[in-house]
Amino acid sequence: MDLTFTLLSKFNQLDMQVEHRDALGKLLQQGDCVAYPVQNTLMIGVITKVNKRMVRIKSVVPKRSFDKNRYPTDVVKLEGPEVSLFILKNSDAK
Repeated sequence: MDLTFTLLSKFNQLDMQVEHRDALGKLLQQGDCVAYPVQNTLMIGVITKVNKRMVRIKSVVPKRSFDKNRYPTDVVKLEGPEVSLFILKNSDAK
């Protein structure tokens, strides 16, 4: 029983140390703002969860606020004041 518990705890520790990088090599974490493709358009969203192989992204545009799983190499991390302005401008808060 101790061996099973030890193996499970080691597996859970490895599972929590998932590290993803975007198309430009930047480290992706929960809460980061990213650009990602949807059909023929480019959307902007926030990473809500980091899975083993993919990241879950929620769109910042309220009309299209559904979650999407994307491979990390399919997204690009966005930084800077322009991103903050876009989020404030397109958020649902009045």
